[in-house]
Amino acid sequence: MSEKNIKDQENLDAKSEELDAKGKAEEPAPADSIQFSVMFDDDDEADATEDTEAAGAADSIYSSLAAAEASVAADAPEDETDTGSDEQDSSETAADAEAESEPSEAEADALASADTSAAATARNAERVNETLNLAKSEPKDDLSAHEDKSRKAEPAMTLASRIDRVLVGGGADDVLLKTYPTFALNKVTLAGAKGKVNVLDGVEFACYAGHSYAVLISDDADSELTADVKRRALMGVMTGLVQPTSGAVMNKSANIAELEPVELRGHRLGIVPQLHALQPYLDAEHNVLYAMEASNRNFLKPKPVIARELLAKVGFSEATTGVAVGKLPEVQQRLVAIARAISTEAEVLILDEPTRGLNDDDTVTVFAALAKLAHSGDPKHCVIVLTASREIAEAADTLFEI
Repeated sequence: MSEKNIKDQENLDAKSEELDAKGKAEEPAPADSIQFSVMFDDDDEADATEDTEAAGAADSIYSSLAAAEASVAADAPEDETDTGSDEQDSSETAADAEAESEPSEAEADALASADTSAAATARNAERVNETLNLAKSEPKDDLSAHEDKSRKAEPAMTLASRIDRVLVGGGADDVLLKTYPTFALNKVTLAGAKGKVNVLDGVEFACYAGHSYAVLISDDADSELTADVKRRALMGVMTGLVQPTSGAVMNKSANIAELEPVELRGHRLGIVPQLHALQPYLDAEHNVLYAMEASNRNFLKPKPVIARELLAKVGFSEATTGVAVGKLPEVQQRLVAIARAISTEAEVLILDEPTRGLNDDDTVTVFAALAKLAHSGDPKHCVIVLTASREIAEAADTLFEI
């Protein structure tokens, strides 16, 4: 080979190496060193947002936004260029606006319900204002202008209220629905002797346990009947010793004319007459025992014990034994007579002028004992006092005049 040919061959080899080196320099880098940038198109981003909304249609608007943001964050590269970040932010803003503009079905129902409620409230307020304005604008008629403002209209009473008013309204005795009075006179008439005027003429009153009553008896100038005559006649009729010409004397539902004397005097009535109220030669305790034995009743405790308790109950302050009652002060004798009257456990206590002949202090003592028996006794008694003194009669709870 000539020298020229050798040089040409060397030049070709040099060019060939140069081309090989250049080709190697232009070969792509290995896979682990490849760098790339992802560009997002607006249309593609909108499609992705719509897909996210379709997947979370049952959730609220806030769940859809959270899902969209999570999807974008997962797809975006960490070393994204500034241009790609700007485009992503604008795409997310558009997606948020579109999601906010289209609420879910639950939100739509809630908004519709709120609007309906607000509209109803506004209509009600408008009607109330119209009614108030109408009431203010209506002129008052002449009748309302002259109406007495001091009188208040009584509210309408229901049937139950009316019944309660009848039962609890209270009469003279403040009695609550009692079928029969404890003691009553029903139109009692007692004819006079030999065709004379009636001593009692249609006497009528009713008494109840727990109250004290006074029957005020006065002289009758027209008939020439004195208070004493009328009082004795009334006392006889009330105790069953005298039968009325007409009418009836009742102890609850029983007519006393139909009762045996032992039943009447030993169980139902306690009587304190002016005369023969005591056994004057017996002491206080034995006077009470005498009445207890005569009643033919059975007692739960020993009779002497009960006798002393009854004397203490009426306020007796003397020695219960060893001293004859006839030697005691008059007021103490009256107290013993009252203890005798209640010893048979009679509910009705009838007294004929129990304070006659007593001074003011002694009268107060007797009435204090009677008030205790009527108001706080156990059982409470029906106390009836016959008197010709208005001052004494007015001390009782209720007064009847004859």
